[in-house]
Amino acid sequence: MKFSFSHFEFDCDALVLTNKGKVFSLNEKPAKLLALLIMGADRIHSKDEILEVVWPGRTVTNQVVFQSIGHLRALFGDDAIKTFSRKGYQWQLPLVPVKDDDHANNKAPEQEELPKNNSNERHDNSSDEPAEPSTPSARINRSTAIWPVAAVTILGVLAGVYFLV
Repeated sequence: MKFSFSHFEFDCDALVLTNKGKVFSLNEKPAKLLALLIMGADRIHSKDEILEVVWPGRTVTNQVVFQSIGHLRALFGDDAIKTFSRKGYQWQLPLVPVKDDDHANNKAPEQEELPKNNSNERHDNSSDEPAEPSTPSARINRSTAIWPVAAVTILGVLAGVYFLV
């Protein structure tokens, strides 16, 4: 089943994410998590349920859930997934089911857009920015994502100077 939200479209069966017709390379586990959250958008999914569905039969820590949720929030904005303390996570963005007829009608324009932007599949949407930011949270995510990188860089420089002196 396919769903549309914001300017994205996600095929829950094929685990394919597109943004205005451009395919995003989404790793398997975050894609499975996205499918779980979207297909069950009306309920809260516990960490244990997520671990069972996304990582079946594997022993992994809760950290992988946090990382995957963080990855999805980086793509769709902080408001896309709500955390319920000690309960789990729930999809928050409005979903519109996409019929195959709708997808077939839009297929020709989408294919025309791909050659114009000569970018390959990516894990982030930094090169696929819409002409106007879709949400304020999307603008905030891009600017706040720089701070951890800047902090690590500064700490690395300070540590290098300390040990060289």
